[in-house]
Parts: sequence; structure tokens; C-alpha cells
Amino acid sequence: MEFAKAQIVQSLAGHDKGELFCVLDTDGAYLLLADGKRRKARSPKRKKGIHAAFAGAFRHPVLEKVQAGQQVSDSELRRALAAFREDARRV
Repeated sequence: MEFAKAQIVQSLAGHDKGELFCVLDTDGAYLLLADGKRRKARSPKRKKGIHAAFAGAFRHPVLEKVQAGQQVSDSELRRALAAFREDARRV
């Protein structure tokens, strides 16, 4: 699957298996991921795309900032991922 900036993905492999991340950028077959807690926006995790799965469509102002290429803070990323988790629980 092709990934794009500002998507929410779930890790499928590694010590972070099952965790949610925001795609900050793509680098060929790799994704640059951050969650604002263990992986900060200034030093994103580099993970192969085959080790991540699209978690679902979600719209949030922070994700729109990422899509536009603007800087986001770690607290903004945490809020966006928390809102995604809350939205997923309601469904």
C-alpha cells in the first residue's frame, strides 16, 4: 500500500508493534513516523512501509498541518492520536 503524509498508521512489527503513529513523511520504501511521546516530531522513526498498516481515515487540524508541510509539536501529535483513538472507540 502507498502511504501519504498525515496518515495514521499502526506498527505491525518491532518493539512498537500495535502502536499508532502519524506519517510525517515518506522516503522511498520507508516512512518517517512520530507519536509525540516515544518518537518525537524532530527525530521521527524510520520504518519500512511493509511493517505498518493504514489505521483508518481521520481528519484533524494537526494532520492538515502535517499535510501542508508545517511544523507540529509533540503535544499536537499526541492530541491528534488521542482523538483518533477516541473516534475509533465510538465506532
